[in-house]
Amino acid sequence: MKRLLMLSAITRRERKDATTFVFDTVNALGGWIDDVQMYSNIMNNIRITLPAGAYPKLFDLLNEAGIHIDRRPETSDTPDPASEQMATLQITFVHDEPDLRREVPAVPGY
Repeated sequence: MKRLLMLSAITRRERKDATTFVFDTVNALGGWIDDVQMYSNIMNNIRITLPAGAYPKLFDLLNEAGIHIDRRPETSDTPDPASEQMATLQITFVHDEPDLRREVPAVPGY
């Protein structure tokens, strides 16, 4: 079983724009988004699946777009670059905006 790549990135890019860029880039590289968790406007955690050989290109494209991977993991341990490789990408957004607040509607009876 292949190990899950755990990627961490930081950016000053606007969060919706950065998230859309990641989605489009993963799709263009032949992968897909498995899941997304958005934690306020501070952080997103994106679970992706890509061909193993596409990760170096993903790292380059993200860095060029201002989404800086903290440490590039070694991806050469996969014998078949066309095989699927899962990863999580945690993106932390650096900005001066206040915390994002969402109103939760009252539930009758509680």
